[in-house]
Amino acid sequence: MTARRVMGVSGSLLLGAALGASGVVAQDASGPVFHTTAGPLGESEVGDVLAHHHMFVELGAVPPVAYLDADPEMVYEVIGPWVEDAKALGIGTFVEFTPLGVGRRPDIVRFVADRAELPTMLVTGIYREPYMPDWVYDASVEEIADFLRGELNDGVTDTGIPAGFIKLSQNDTGMTVVERNILEASCIVAQETGSAIASHITSGPTALSVMDALTMFGCPQDEVRFIWVHAMVTAVAEGAKLEGDRVGADAGLDYLWEALERGAYVSLDGIGSGYWTDYFGGYDLNIDWIKQFAEAGYEDHIIIGSDTGWFDPGHPEGFEIEQVDGVWTSVGSLAQDYRSVPEEFVPAMREAGLSEELIAKLMHGNPWNAFSR
Repeated sequence: MTARRVMGVSGSLLLGAALGASGVVAQDASGPVFHTTAGPLGESEVGDVLAHHHMFVELGAVPPVAYLDADPEMVYEVIGPWVEDAKALGIGTFVEFTPLGVGRRPDIVRFVADRAELPTMLVTGIYREPYMPDWVYDASVEEIADFLRGELNDGVTDTGIPAGFIKLSQNDTGMTVVERNILEASCIVAQETGSAIASHITSGPTALSVMDALTMFGCPQDEVRFIWVHAMVTAVAEGAKLEGDRVGADAGLDYLWEALERGAYVSLDGIGSGYWTDYFGGYDLNIDWIKQFAEAGYEDHIIIGSDTGWFDPGHPEGFEIEQVDGVWTSVGSLAQDYRSVPEEFVPAMREAGLSEELIAKLMHGNPWNAFSR
């Protein structure tokens, strides 16, 4: 990994050795890249990464409809200052995690990213039932693979920006047949393109069954990168949910240890989030998990984020907006800017005694290794 220097609040941007005589970061000549709204970026250009956040989502609506009429200018008035703020705090790249099925608007994300001049990675993939579009239910594995392949190779929708990786989700009760078809298609395309597969899973047994299926399809976690998104939900659990309000004998954290042993990444991505609350996102709690995983030798397989944002065009409770002095402004209690990790959690990690090397991995090295291709 390229050496880094301490700079700004987040404290792990890239070292002067990567700079040319002019002080401009030189693009890596070959090898993997981050596919972003600013074009393909080499590791020396990526900087610190907001590794799991959102700019635009219509979450919860089945089917989503309000996203179709969203106005890019209004979106920017609401969240543009947050994105500009993240850049000012030293963030070099934003990973926008919204897949098909929850009202994604890649064109609006590109508009915001370009205006704020913060390179942003888009994703392909399909959210879980019942949120997926109608065509997916009747699609073959190969038809789903064609969709994913096209967005990874040619661009997400009509943006011309290749997706960085595949983002999925599976239900807590276990994979449905359609979710399994999507997973198989994802494995096929990941093998072809070198893409990682990330999935939103809030059940330990489901997470392990997804990894088992990927291995059966030919994508074991030590060969094809898998990121368990929202792993913190399982980490805090006493055990797996069983019938009759019973709880399984294995502690929730045991499922994360099993995932790490298999070679998966675990994503602690509710840090400092009002949406996830301190129950999942408390700083001390997450620092303790990071210390445990790092001390056990898994420091290269931890992803951190806040899952904050975002503009929801349906304006559900918590994501309301109103005009303040003529400017559209977020007034909802759940919408949140992107400051918690770079401005608060990084200093908290330092105060807790985490090394600069580990912080640099969490802010740059691990997301680079997880999402580049």
